[in-house]
Amino acid sequence: MQSILLRKAILSTTIAALLLGAYGGHRLRAVEPQPAFRMACIFTDHMVLQRDQPLPVWGWAAPGRVVIVEVGPHSSRTRTNAEGRWRLTLPRLESGKGPLTMTVKAGDETIRLTDILVGEVWLCSGQSNMEMTVHESADGKAEVKAANHPNIRLFNIPRPAAMASDPQDDVVGQWQACSPETIGDFSAVGYYFGREIHQSINVPVGLISASWGGTIIETWTRHEEISRLPGMTERIADAQDIHRDPTVVPKVMTASEKRAAEIHLAEFKSKAEYKLAFKASQELAAKSRQAFNEARANDALAHKMTRPDLDLSSWKIMEIPNRWGEAGLPDFRGMVWFRKTIDVPASWAGKHLVLHLDRIYEGDVTWFNGEQVGATIIANYSKQRVYSIPANLIKTGDNTITVRVVDTFRPRGMSGKADAMALCVAGSEETDRIGLAGSWYYKPGVQLRASLPYPDDHVNLPTLLYNTMIHPLVPFGIRGIIWYQGENNHGDGMLYFDKMQALIQSWRNVFLRPDAPFYFVQIAPYRYGGDMVEYTLPELWEAQTAAMDIPHTGMAVISDIGHVNWLHPSNKQGVGKRLALWALAKDYGQDDLVYSGPLYKSMAIEGSKIRLSFNYTGSGLVSRDAKPLDWFEIAGEDGKFVKAQALIDGHTVVVSSDAIVKPTAARFAWHQVAVPNLMNKEGLPAGPFRTHQP
Repeated sequence: MQSILLRKAILSTTIAALLLGAYGGHRLRAVEPQPAFRMACIFTDHMVLQRDQPLPVWGWAAPGRVVIVEVGPHSSRTRTNAEGRWRLTLPRLESGKGPLTMTVKAGDETIRLTDILVGEVWLCSGQSNMEMTVHESADGKAEVKAANHPNIRLFNIPRPAAMASDPQDDVVGQWQACSPETIGDFSAVGYYFGREIHQSINVPVGLISASWGGTIIETWTRHEEISRLPGMTERIADAQDIHRDPTVVPKVMTASEKRAAEIHLAEFKSKAEYKLAFKASQELAAKSRQAFNEARANDALAHKMTRPDLDLSSWKIMEIPNRWGEAGLPDFRGMVWFRKTIDVPASWAGKHLVLHLDRIYEGDVTWFNGEQVGATIIANYSKQRVYSIPANLIKTGDNTITVRVVDTFRPRGMSGKADAMALCVAGSEETDRIGLAGSWYYKPGVQLRASLPYPDDHVNLPTLLYNTMIHPLVPFGIRGIIWYQGENNHGDGMLYFDKMQALIQSWRNVFLRPDAPFYFVQIAPYRYGGDMVEYTLPELWEAQTAAMDIPHTGMAVISDIGHVNWLHPSNKQGVGKRLALWALAKDYGQDDLVYSGPLYKSMAIEGSKIRLSFNYTGSGLVSRDAKPLDWFEIAGEDGKFVKAQALIDGHTVVVSSDAIVKPTAARFAWHQVAVPNLMNKEGLPAGPFRTHQP
């Protein structure tokens, strides 16, 4: 019923737009169309309503209409205003009630929503690490297969087709029950967080995902709060200027894309001409992406390309390891097939083998004699490929290795180290090995065509994603928010604290929850390049830690999850669980939980040593790998830091150095690639800190 009414609304709006269109330089007059009877898109079948809170419900109908909403034992009514908007608040509902039906009436029109649950609703937001899907996370295939949780409900907000410099009324979306068919493209962190909550407290959980990779915190923040920060007024004006153009397609631009846009724009007579070329290139890029996705899912193609007896007369030869962009495929992004036949000695027959391919950029699927033996998703591009070959696939003589490589970013491919590529006998890999570096056959598959860059970075401007992805949800009842963002603000230092404060305040204000829990992830160590210095990221960590001083917030430290060469750790299960620990302890009464790793509390100078005290030590401090504590430094009166010896003493750590007689300060994990080993006995890592700011 809701979808039929929505189509009527779209038709009404379209007719009105035609009547109001420009003709001969004059705008035709038309009667203002009546708003169609509908609800905000966040209200659909299968939704979860937040328990134990008053519940705002809203929508549109003809002006002056009486609207009646009934759900469970409650009924409430209101009247639409002159613009046809209506909103009312239902009394609190308890969990365990349901499934319920919501009936909304306006005159002789009725909307009926079914299969409604009452439970806990959480908003999940941020950039790419929150956007990363269950399918892309570690063990994604198994996780998807096991995701039968009908009382977990999902609402995924897609990237909008256009930005807006003013708050918007609605989004596109549909609540769905969690199942193997629905979970694959949902936020992995959001799902693993929600699953922990659901399994721990046994109530329905609703998860709303609103994320966009590569975005900055400012774009997610409301005008009223972000405009108070220095320099934001001008940037908000930029957003308003750009988004007066209705042809703008939202995009996040890298620095290199911005430079490329300037070059491309100079090749055209006008910006209008450039836009036409841009649209054409986007259509070509979309078609190539569709063909690329179809090829990746084409089992028949995979079977053909991996057959040991395949005719290779049309294939070319490339020396591997190599960047394919420098070895025959310049500027090629997409799919490339590689094959190599090796001679396996008779002495290896019946033995378990191990295939080492080192690093492959970005993703791969690997076959041995036509049988798939391994695969690595794009998100784990830096992972060394080590795949097991069962004995039953081995034969004496010719054996064929096939690797389907996809690289969507740069023309690289199988570009690891030559001495790290080998087929070995398990257990004797140093002696029984066949090197795989050298000549491989290759054949390009589907090429991904890049669109021309738009000349404006028109997502990363203040308020835009708040306007288009968050405001349409307001003020839907939620328990709280989880947030995973900061990579695109990694150079902000303590200014990021001010931005987080503005974001948290703005969302609490609009959702009418001044004390709404806000739990966030301290981003992982990563080897940033460019102008990034080794201490810039720790300054962002410091700002994130400072945000814990904002009431009803909590931070999950994940320095031990992932790898310093991976911007996107695939172990999203661990991230979701650590966020859930905060919620379970703070919001769901599980007071006995240790929900954080050690965080710096205070220091005391004891002669030539400094004693460091911590909050959240749990049942005690330990070294994760049983090795001496690392990443501690100490400074004397000259302020220069040196490596320190660090010893656990009860719930404190004592640091010292033979080079420092009169210590004045200490710091811990103060480097962008620091993966320290201090944690509490509950397995939660300590957060980075410095005892004094310069």
